[in-house]
Amino acid sequence: MSGALSWGFLGSGRFGARCLELLAAWRLPSWIVTAPPRPAGRGRAPAPTAVDAFAAAELARVPLVRSSDASSDGAVSALVERFQADFCFVIDFGQMIREPLLKQGERVGCLNIHPSRLPEYRGAAPVQRALMDCRAKTGVTVFKLAQGMDSGPVLLRREVAIARDDNAETLLKRAAAVGASAFIEYASRQPMDGWAFEAQDGSLATNAPKIRLEEERIDWERSSREISGLIRALAPRPGAWTTVRGRRLRVLAAAPVETDAADCAEPGSLCGVMEGGVAVQTGEGLVSLREVQPEGKKVQRAPDWWNGLRATRGERLS
Repeated sequence: MSGALSWGFLGSGRFGARCLELLAAWRLPSWIVTAPPRPAGRGRAPAPTAVDAFAAAELARVPLVRSSDASSDGAVSALVERFQADFCFVIDFGQMIREPLLKQGERVGCLNIHPSRLPEYRGAAPVQRALMDCRAKTGVTVFKLAQGMDSGPVLLRREVAIARDDNAETLLKRAAAVGASAFIEYASRQPMDGWAFEAQDGSLATNAPKIRLEEERIDWERSSREISGLIRALAPRPGAWTTVRGRRLRVLAAAPVETDAADCAEPGSLCGVMEGGVAVQTGEGLVSLREVQPEGKKVQRAPDWWNGLRATRGERLS
């Protein structure tokens, strides 16, 4: 029965940590596996994963193993064997799960909460790709892991609306909340023996590969709508970027200009303060930069950056 359910968790990133937080509020996991600390920040000091940091602060009683290859790690196998669970979640883990770990908990196996309506946006960057595609909605799917990329049978799907001011961080947080709450509701009313999985239609699959470094640079020849989508998809990190006077400028918030403003020259040209931001000419329309980070400086409002730069109308970003 659902009241006796036990589960393990494998995850590392921020989305995984948020899902773990929500699921643990429903029922504590039997065990946790995450990646080892990695160098981070300017000093490149080893930093724990987001899952590790959350578990240390809130789930200190739950057994935890750090592993760079969970599927072949004897410490992970011993953990799973000692604290047996009915199934496990693998969320934002960054490692391929192989046998025998893939079948941990034979009746259900390994589940994933994926922030898209599978088979749409299979891959590492579903939320980012949905924002780059300027979608008005996406979804979240709870499914069973299989050998193929995000191709396993589906337990449930839910729709997630995309707000005009969403970026990758806010949309991922909402997807985690929708996915975790949907699973908890399902598991609370449906005994595990009755969980029904439905095969995905592979002919409808689309891909959401990891964002490439070359995609992070803003191409001002594109439309204001496309550029705004890119900026939202990469915010707050790593951040879309451009250059001004030979130095990099990260753009963390922007929106298409709604007015029928006249063109102010070539794509990439600065057009002055407009609608609470700094307007830039694109290949189609104007985009208003709202929040930027000049190289070596802190994040700031775009009009403050404009004033400090003492830019002139027509100066170009590239």
